[in-house]
Amino acid sequence: MTLSEWYVQGGTSYMHPITLVFIANLALIGVVTYHRVKKKEANSKLMEAGKQLGLLSLALGLFGTIVGFFQMFGAIADAQDPIPFNVIMGGAKVALITLLYGLIVFCLSQLAYIILKLVNRQSPAQ
Repeated sequence: MTLSEWYVQGGTSYMHPITLVFIANLALIGVVTYHRVKKKEANSKLMEAGKQLGLLSLALGLFGTIVGFFQMFGAIADAQDPIPFNVIMGGAKVALITLLYGLIVFCLSQLAYIILKLVNRQSPAQ
């Protein structure tokens, strides 16, 4: 399965907001990096905003997963015939895609925050 298929399976209404948060975070990282290249001290509020955006992506992923499980359990409850176990596990797998995506964005955001924080401390503005 390709990444684009996973993206669509995760539900674009949940995956798009996480992607937008990721793009905003990349923009903040770019601004902070630009300030460092220009030998200016990076604004700590911008770095903190990037950290919080990463946390938001995790929360959005968790929200998408909870909604996915809610829908899956509703479909199971409404089913007239027994549902095979592999179908149920397939639904759980799809429900977890948004959490996985949000977690990846969160980890990347945290890694960028740590690196930028270390670089900001090691090379003070002149």
